[in-house]
Amino acid sequence: MGQLNNQIVITFGNEEILSELKNKHPNRDLVMYQALSQPGEYMLLDHSGKDPVFKAPVYYDILSHSGEDDWNGFISFSTLDLNFDQQKVFDARINKLRSDGLPDGMHSIYSLNYHKDISQRIILGSWDSYSDFELWKNSSDEFIPKEYRDSPSFYSHEAYYTPAKPKN
Repeated sequence: MGQLNNQIVITFGNEEILSELKNKHPNRDLVMYQALSQPGEYMLLDHSGKDPVFKAPVYYDILSHSGEDDWNGFISFSTLDLNFDQQKVFDARINKLRSDGLPDGMHSIYSLNYHKDISQRIILGSWDSYSDFELWKNSSDEFIPKEYRDSPSFYSHEAYYTPAKPKN
């Protein structure tokens, strides 16, 4: 890629609105996903690094990236609210994963933060399938030590998406 991409931008909406937006910008590689848990929820992802074409964009700053992106498979978003000390542990674990090599079935991993809020951290992974992700998730100690996860003040959220099947 010629330019250095430092952001990923997403937006949410219904299938009709997002399909229209995607069709309006054929020169952009906008990828439409369907939420795994909520069949009517759609997301449009722009990984071009260019100014977004979305009316309600959600910006993520890219902190680090490893692997070869494959936007046509399963993707996982894990959002974590981390204090300064937790961020250091988290970053060390991400760096270890990146240097050890990505797990089976994972194409790429992004460490992101919610734009201008470094405590809101996001792991975006592109995978062959949900089952590859589940295998890794259940066999790894993940990124967050158990004592953080068990704390009542600890916030995390996971969302999973598969590419939306175009309607004929």
